[in-house]
Amino acid sequence: MIQSLKPKLIMFLAMFSFMALYMIVFGSKNAVIGLIMVLAAFMSLGNDLSFKPKTSFIKVLSLLLILGIASYLNNPLTIWGCIFTFIVVFGTTFTSHNLFGTDVYIPYLMCYFMMVGIPIDIELLPMRLLSLAFGAVFIVGLNIIVNKKKDYKLTKTTISNLIDELNKAIDLKLAGKEVSSNSFKTANGFYLAIYNKFEYKYFPTKTHQSVLNVVKSFQYIGHIISTKNLTENELMYTKDTLSKIKKINPDDIFQGIELKTKDMALILLNLEIIANEVNNDLASDENIPDRNTVKTLLKPIIKSQITFKSPKFIFAFKMAFIMFIWQLLTLMFNLTFSKWLYFITIPLMMPYINDLAYTAKARIKGTFLGAFIFAVINVLMHYIPISQAAPLMVMVVCIFVMALKSEDKFILTTSTTIMSLMAALIYISPQEAIELKILWVTIGVCVVSLFNFKFMPYSVEIETENNLRECCRLNLKSFDLIKEKCRGRFVNKTTLLVVTNIIRENIEVTDENRELYYLQIKITDICNFILSYLDVNIVSDELKNNLTDIIDKDSDVDENLNDKEKIIALTLNYVKELYDHEKAIMIDLNE
Repeated sequence: MIQSLKPKLIMFLAMFSFMALYMIVFGSKNAVIGLIMVLAAFMSLGNDLSFKPKTSFIKVLSLLLILGIASYLNNPLTIWGCIFTFIVVFGTTFTSHNLFGTDVYIPYLMCYFMMVGIPIDIELLPMRLLSLAFGAVFIVGLNIIVNKKKDYKLTKTTISNLIDELNKAIDLKLAGKEVSSNSFKTANGFYLAIYNKFEYKYFPTKTHQSVLNVVKSFQYIGHIISTKNLTENELMYTKDTLSKIKKINPDDIFQGIELKTKDMALILLNLEIIANEVNNDLASDENIPDRNTVKTLLKPIIKSQITFKSPKFIFAFKMAFIMFIWQLLTLMFNLTFSKWLYFITIPLMMPYINDLAYTAKARIKGTFLGAFIFAVINVLMHYIPISQAAPLMVMVVCIFVMALKSEDKFILTTSTTIMSLMAALIYISPQEAIELKILWVTIGVCVVSLFNFKFMPYSVEIETENNLRECCRLNLKSFDLIKEKCRGRFVNKTTLLVVTNIIRENIEVTDENRELYYLQIKITDICNFILSYLDVNIVSDELKNNLTDIIDKDSDVDENLNDKEKIIALTLNYVKELYDHEKAIMIDLNE
C-alpha cells in the first residue's frame, strides 16, 4: 500500500513544486507550464529517451519551442492563426503518437493551448521560451535517471551477463530443476529495450541487425534449454562453448559433440551465429544508413503511415480539424472562454472509438460534480476567515487528488473542473463560470463524440483484423527473401522488418487471436533466423537449391546435406508447415 503511494506522492510534490518554481522564476503567466512539464515528464517515462539522450533532448526541446513560438504568433487570433493551429496540432499529435508513445501527445497539446489561452507580450517571450527549455531538461533528465540501467549496446559486459544467464539456467537443469522461459530477463529486457528504439525499428544499420541476431540467438537458446529435455552431455557442451564464445572458431562448434537431437542442432546453429557476430564491433551503432537505404526505408513508412488508411494519420487529422473548427468559431463569433473546448477535446479525441462512450460519460459526470463542488466552495468562501488563501488551498488539494487518482478519468475530470473554475474567477463571475463550463463541456462532448463515430471511425477489432491479414502477407514475403538469398541476389531484409514492426504495433492481442498473433511472430523469427544464418555463413549450392525447392515445390529435405545444412533445411520445412497453419487460421478468420 505504502509502496504504491510513493510514486504518486512524488508526482504530487513534483507538480506542486514545479508550479511554485515556475511562478517564482518565470512569472505567474508561466506557472501552469510547470504543471504541464511534470505531467509530460511522468507520461514519458514509459518511452525510454535515454538511448540517445542528446537526440532526445533536441527532439523534446524543438517541439516545445515550436509550440511556444506558435502560441505567441496565434495572438491575436486570425484566420492564419487557425490554419497555423491546424498544422501545429496535426504535427504534434502525429509525431508524438509515433515517436514518444501512445498518450504523450496530450501534455504537449495541453501546453500549447494553455499558452494560447494565456497570451504574452514580446517582452515576456524569452522568459516563456526559457521556461519551456527548462521543462525539456527536466523531461529528458528524469527519463535518463529512471532508465539509466537499461542496456542498448552489446558491450563485453552485456555479453557476459547474457552468458551468465544461460549458465544459471543450465545449472538449474543439471540439478534437475525446472527453468521458466520468462526467467531470461537480461536477454528479454535487452531485446525489448533496443527493439522499441526508433533507429532499430525503422532505420537499422548492419550493426543493428547483427546485435538483433545475437540477442535473438541467446533467446532461442534459452527457450530450448527451458522447454526441452537436453541430456547432461548436451548441457555441459553448451556451457563450455558459451565460456569460449568470444574466441572460438565458429566452424569448430559442431565438431565437439555428436548430434543426436534436432534441439541440440538448433542450439549449435545459434551458437555459431553468436560466434560469427560477437567478434565484430557491436558496441558501436553510429553508422548511418546511406541515402538509398533511407529512401528505401522511408517509402514503406510513408505509404503505410501518411495515408487516410492509417489510424494514426486519421487520428491526428481529426484532432487538428476539430481544433481548427473551435478556433474558427471563436474568431467568427467572439465566443467567451471557448478555450475550454480545447481541453475537452484533447483527452476525448481518441484513435479508436472503443472507449469513447465511457470517456464521454466520465467527462460529463465529472464536470457536473466538479461544478457542484466549486459552487459549494464558493459559498463557503464567504464565511471562511482565510478566504483569500482558499483558492490556493483548493488548487493544492486538486493537484494531490490528480496525482493520487491519475488513472481515474471521472476523478481527474472532477479535479480539473474545479481548478479551471477557480482560475476563471480572475476574469468572470462564479455563476458565469459554471454556466459556461457546463455549456462548453456539453457541446464539446457531443460534437467530438459525433465526429469520432461518424467521420472515419476506427475500432481496435477491425484494425487488428486487417493487420493480422497484412502480417500473413508479410510472412509470405519472408519466404521470398530466403529464395532471393539462395539465388545469390542482394537481400535487404530491413525494409520487411520495418513494415512488419509498423503493422504489428497496431495489433491488440485477445483470447481469440492470441494463437495467430504468436504464430505469426514465430514464423517471422524463424525466417529471420534462417536469413541471419545465410548472412553469416557460406552455404553449399545443394542447400540453396533444397531451400528453394522446399518453398516452391514442398520438396523433402535433401538427405545428402551435411548435419548443419540439414538442420537449416528441416527448420525451413517446419516453418513452412507453420505458415500453412497460419493460412488455415486466416481462412477461418475471414469466414
